[in-house]
Amino acid sequence: MMNVAIAGFGFMGRMHYGCWKKVPEVRVAALCDRDRRQFDEPAAAAGNVSGADASCDFGEAAIYEDFETMLDEVKPDVVDITLPTFLHVPTATLALSRGIHVLCEKPMALNAEDCDQMLAAWRKAPSGTELMIGQCLRFRGEYVYAKRLIESGEYGRVIAARFGRYSLPPGWTRDGGKSWFFDESRSGGVALDLHIHDTDMVNFLFGMPSAVTSSAYYDNDGAMIHISTLYDVGGPSVVADGGWGMAKSFGFERGFQIVFERASLVMATNRQPEFCLYPMDGEPFVPELPVSADAYQNEINWFVDKLKGLPVEAVTSPEACRDSVKIVDAEKLSARNKKLVQIA
Repeated sequence: MMNVAIAGFGFMGRMHYGCWKKVPEVRVAALCDRDRRQFDEPAAAAGNVSGADASCDFGEAAIYEDFETMLDEVKPDVVDITLPTFLHVPTATLALSRGIHVLCEKPMALNAEDCDQMLAAWRKAPSGTELMIGQCLRFRGEYVYAKRLIESGEYGRVIAARFGRYSLPPGWTRDGGKSWFFDESRSGGVALDLHIHDTDMVNFLFGMPSAVTSSAYYDNDGAMIHISTLYDVGGPSVVADGGWGMAKSFGFERGFQIVFERASLVMATNRQPEFCLYPMDGEPFVPELPVSADAYQNEINWFVDKLKGLPVEAVTSPEACRDSVKIVDAEKLSARNKKLVQIA
């Protein structure tokens, strides 16, 4: 039996909790959050996607408010870190130093330099200790299909690609006022918390760009609200944009369009069907997904298989997730300075 502890029990902690409970031979042994109210109120946390466990039924899981005490007493095999971004490096470092496997929710850290600290801690950890960063779209069926279609060349080369996600402001906080997500020193802001999903997809599908050109809008307090980026990937025109300036009535929307020489692949929440391939010759059709659209469940299943020593596809790595943060660093710099930024 694999014992798992979850650190951070807001919206994403509950999302991961529901997934871990579905994995055979896994027991959620402990939950940790310094805000006791997370455990006392059903549906205490909310987010921009559905699926989080909103109940107060925590089974056998012990409840903790202190992370180190939880590690001392529970001695979990795996720690799942779903804390605010600025806490990722210290908590992951402590767990890794004890030989505890770590699944850390995206983004890996506030900047590439901090990511390097986590990587260094992982490399110093006892042999066999695993680290995974939860860039979940790498495990979502539509994006996996897109990658395989690009690699197959079935419809020719990619001409252009656009990715985007648009959200209402992140107001899912208990105590009113402006959400901590707007504080770049804690969350990394919209570019690192929301937009990184699409930045990581550019990295996943086309490789590390050599340069970025970004523009952004900032509110009166200097917080970035929206960002648009052109990525130099050495061929197709690749753009991604997103923000959290949408009206509450709008909600959340995300998707992509990938234009091949002989087809277009589209994923859009405002279209029916939501996912469709449009060949130049022939009728549009909905492709069969190679894996399910449940990205969170897929990533956790993949990590468990890896920990068990089973063969897994090379979908992700800590280094690749660090590179995606490095790209966002360059995007932020480009937007602030209003000029192209080369990525070394």
